[in-house]
Amino acid sequence: MTVKRLTFSGITFIFAVYLTLATAAYAQVASSSSQTVTQVDYQLPYPGMLPDNPLFFLKALRDQLTTFFLSKPLDKAQFDLLQSDKNTEAGYLLVTQQVGKIDLAMTTFSQGQNDFSAAIDQTEAAKKQGYSILDMSKKLDLSNQKHMQILKEIEGQVGQQESGQVKNELNRDEAFAKRINALR
Repeated sequence: MTVKRLTFSGITFIFAVYLTLATAAYAQVASSSSQTVTQVDYQLPYPGMLPDNPLFFLKALRDQLTTFFLSKPLDKAQFDLLQSDKNTEAGYLLVTQQVGKIDLAMTTFSQGQNDFSAAIDQTEAAKKQGYSILDMSKKLDLSNQKHMQILKEIEGQVGQQESGQVKNELNRDEAFAKRINALR
């Protein structure tokens, strides 16, 4: 009897691990579809819990605590860039996979842009302190290009009011590109 239970438990465990890995692999590939927009070779991280989840405030609190405890400007810049990429991907998922979540997606995109601006600010501070920022500036540049690609992809999928918001975010991305070029 115990052999059957062990076998059943083993099969259940393997199935659960396989299902988890298959779901994670699908989630990372979900944003790779495009129309006529130039593809940027930069993978955005899967955001995990989306802002429409009732427990999202816990994730936000955790992220604020993490930011509070980071002290080096490059560490803060990398964390802000990660948050920006997650918010951009979350906004993309809200637009493409959720119905009626356009306003929340636009708010999420805007928060991602704010995080991106903070990442640039922290990179500028690191440069002033004498840190090497070459790798970080390359990451910022690729991330900015990817954010622009995603915003261009969704521009046609949203209404006229939201399209204006998308254009504002694209203008912010263009201003960010100038700031990134000035870092080099």
